[in-house]
This record gives sequence, C-alpha cells and structure tokens, in this order.
Amino acid sequence: MKLSSFLTLTALFLLNIASQAQTDTTGTGLFGQTSNAVKIVAAKHEFNENNMRGALTIYREVLDTDPANATAHYGIAECHYNLKKYNLALEYLNKAVALNAEVTTTTDFFYGQIYHRVADLDKAVKYFQTYIDETRGNTYEKELAVKYVKECNFAKQMMAKPVDVKVQNMGEAINTRFEEYTPCITADGKFLVFTSRRSDTKGGEIDKKGDYKFFEDIYYSTYDDAAGIWSDSEPLPGDVNTNTYDAVLSVFPDGSGVYVYKNTVTTTGEIFFSKKSVSENKWYAAERMPRPINTSYFESSVSMTADGNTLYFISERPEGLGQGDIYVSYKKGDKWSNPKNLGKVINTEDDEKFVFIHPNGKTLYFSSNGHECLGSYDIFKTELVNGEWSIPVNLGYPINTVNEESTFSLTSDNTKMLMAAEYSDSYGERDIYMIDVSSYELVSKGYDTGTFGQIICITKSNATGKVIKGIKVNIFDETGKLISSGETDKAGRFKASLQGNKSYRVEVVDGEKIETREVTLTMKTTGETIEKVEVGL
Repeated sequence: MKLSSFLTLTALFLLNIASQAQTDTTGTGLFGQTSNAVKIVAAKHEFNENNMRGALTIYREVLDTDPANATAHYGIAECHYNLKKYNLALEYLNKAVALNAEVTTTTDFFYGQIYHRVADLDKAVKYFQTYIDETRGNTYEKELAVKYVKECNFAKQMMAKPVDVKVQNMGEAINTRFEEYTPCITADGKFLVFTSRRSDTKGGEIDKKGDYKFFEDIYYSTYDDAAGIWSDSEPLPGDVNTNTYDAVLSVFPDGSGVYVYKNTVTTTGEIFFSKKSVSENKWYAAERMPRPINTSYFESSVSMTADGNTLYFISERPEGLGQGDIYVSYKKGDKWSNPKNLGKVINTEDDEKFVFIHPNGKTLYFSSNGHECLGSYDIFKTELVNGEWSIPVNLGYPINTVNEESTFSLTSDNTKMLMAAEYSDSYGERDIYMIDVSSYELVSKGYDTGTFGQIICITKSNATGKVIKGIKVNIFDETGKLISSGETDKAGRFKASLQGNKSYRVEVVDGEKIETREVTLTMKTTGETIEKVEVGL
C-alpha cells in the first residue's frame, strides 16, 4: 500500500473515532481519557485539508471538556488566522501561550505573522527577529521571517507617507459577508462584473476537495446615473456560470464579453472567454482560449490591449522565473504567437498573480509578492520605455496594505480604481472598494506622455575613447536605496527605466575606482524621456 493511501485511511479512521467521541461530554469516550487527543488529531487533519471551520468545530468540542487545553487554543488561533480573523487569532494564541509557553516551537514566528497582519509592525519585527536569532540553521520559516522583517520595515516607511487617495467600501449592493474580488468595469463606467464565493452560486456547492468555501461565480451590477447608485448585484445571466469555479478575469472594453478563469476536474486552471448575446441580456457558455495561451499548467489573469492584438496573462509554465509569471502574446491572423516571458525586471522568484494593461498599451499594472511589498500581495505599476520595461513602482499606502491587494480595474478617465482588498471595514474577507485616485498623479496622469523615463549609462576609455563593456553600474534613488544594478553590454551601455520627475545617483565601479553622476529624469511633454550619461574611465 502506498504511504499516501495509508495516511488517508488512518485519518479517516481517526475522524470516525472523533465522531463517535463527540457524544461523550465527560471526556472519557472510546479510548477513555484519550478522546480529546484523538479529536485534536482529527482537527489537525481538517486543518490540513483546508477545512478551517470543520477544524474549529472539533477544537471547540475539546475546550468544552478541557478548557485548559493549550493545543486546542493554539489550533483555534491557526484556524482564525487562515480565516483572516487576525484579532481572534491573537486572542487564542495568547491563551495558548499562557497555558503552555512551549505549546509550539514556532510561537514567535506566529506572533510575528499576526502582528504583521494587524499592522502592529514594531511588535511583528520584534517577534520575527527573536525567531531568527533563536533558530539554528536555515529553515523555510526562517527565510520567511527574514522576508517579513523587510516587509514590515517597508510598510512602516510607506504608512508614514500615505498617498493622496480616498478609499470607500462599495456597500451592500456589491459586497457580502463572503469574498468579492476581481472587479472589472466597462469603458463607460456603468457595468461592473466581479467574482464572489457567496451561498447563491450556481449549484450552491462547497469545494470539499479544496478550501471548503462555496465555488466561484461571476456577478454583475449596473450604475444608475439618475440615482447615483449601483444596483444590487446578481449572478451573470446565461450559461457562463457553472457548478464549479467560474471567475471573471477582465471585461471587454465595450462590455460585449468577459475573460473567465475556470478550474474543473479536467483542467489545472485555464483562461476562457464568454460573449454576450446581442439580442438579450444573456451570456454564452465560456469557450477555452487556444494553445499556446493555455497549457497543461496553471494559467490565470488576462488583460488585452484596446486593439485586441496583444494579450498579457499569468502562467505557471515551467520556463518561468518563479511561481506565476507574466507573459505576452501577439495576435497573428486568427492565432496567437508563442508567449514571451516579460523577464526578471517584472517577474520574480515568487508569485505574480494579476495583470492589467492600460488602454494606452504601454502602462502595465500587476500584483506580486516578490517585489518590495508591505505584506502579502501588492499592486505595482510599470511602463514600456524605449522598448524596456521600467522598474516597477509600488502604488503605496493605503492602496497597498499589510494584507492582500491583488485585483483591480481602472475607470477610463483614470480617476477611480475598483479594487478588492481586506480593509478594516470589510463585510467579510475581501470586499470591493472604490478608490478616488484623481489627486494621485502616479495613477491618474501621464498616460499620453508617460510617467517613467530611462537612464542610459555609457562607459568609455579616457585613453582611447572606445566604449568598455562589463563595467558594474549601480543606480540609487533619492533615499539612497539601490534600485538597479548590472553591467554595461558590448556597446558599453547599461539601461534602466525608472519613475520620472525624480533624481537618481549613477555609480560606475571599475575595480577600486568609483565614478558617480547625479541625474534628474524630468518628464518631457512629448516623446520618451531618455537621459544619457557618459562616464570616462
């Protein structure tokens, strides 16, 4: 018998014992005083199967007969953390530690995680650092703790200088106590589609092989100009929603179709599209995007340029740099070209999760947990400048927070973002918010002329005047942070596309000799902004 089969049978056996023991209110049960221990094994099994609420139920039964059970308190804390109920997670972790200070070997790490999520950043850093200092060797959790310390410190910097935006929950017409995300709005700003995992999804079934939440369906709402309100959301009519996973990825600008993510027993997650009937308010069953867009690997999130000829999407195909990467494909007749990875300036060793191409065709927004983040996934902006993608810029706080921000849509006038987020006033887990960005120029301005420029550093020999390749170049921002580094190419050039209207320090290193230059990227009113810097060595 395979080990996996044996473990499955063992878990099922213990679950059966636990279910028999649930009628025992004295704590003696089938195995006498060990019944609570059996229940805890069953609860841990449910937790490992992503059934947080099932695990919570069993842990609570343990506390009914053994209120001082530290393991049960700790298990409840873990469940609440995964349900994103961070204050409850902290409450039960405190109880567990008060009962048994050695309830687990990763207590400091867990405290750090919770305090990070509730934005008590000094405490988070303290606990993460204690865990790092006291953990021998290299472990996965230790590597994560180092990463989280950097995120906490970055979050403190960003939260100290919030960007000029106004955030508003879109209210009960859109949001419920369940999850809402992937908001997509049409060019006229009057038709909103989004994804939810609420109880009235088609079939009303729970994913018992996944996270024990309701499956996804696509919902919509329309804007009433006269009343100035959004209509109560409803499932998208027609055949686009099924009994399993159906999530909207993006909407056609004119509202005639949507891109859909589907995950069934026969797929690993693929990109589909559904079109709206011309004669009635009905959406046709989703059709799979062809190869080479879809593969046997996981594909998700997609955004098409306004002309319909360029497609950006997320894929976990093995040639990528990390987990999910962003790829681009070009339409050639009726077919799509072999996708090209956007490269290491955009993609990281971690996960890129969401992509949105602006109608101008050169401004790209995406979500990542691999760039410099406040916590979990943040949203970044980049632009094509002189054929090169600029170094991504974090959109800052409060658009990005210590929790997940990963899906959004921008109105055609560039003044409002519709974003899914875990802000403190959410009705459930993630809600959809309207963010007024009209005063935030990084998002609202510059789509014609651009908001990023390029520095080209050229290294030459003072003696011969010839270019020199292989010279180290570092570029620092106004705070002294290293933001780009590399070597000059065979033409003696090193290029970096950077945020405009800012000053940078270019450092050229040739052995022990260091030359520096100060460069200001002042955005031009027409054409691309490119500043060339020649350095003689």
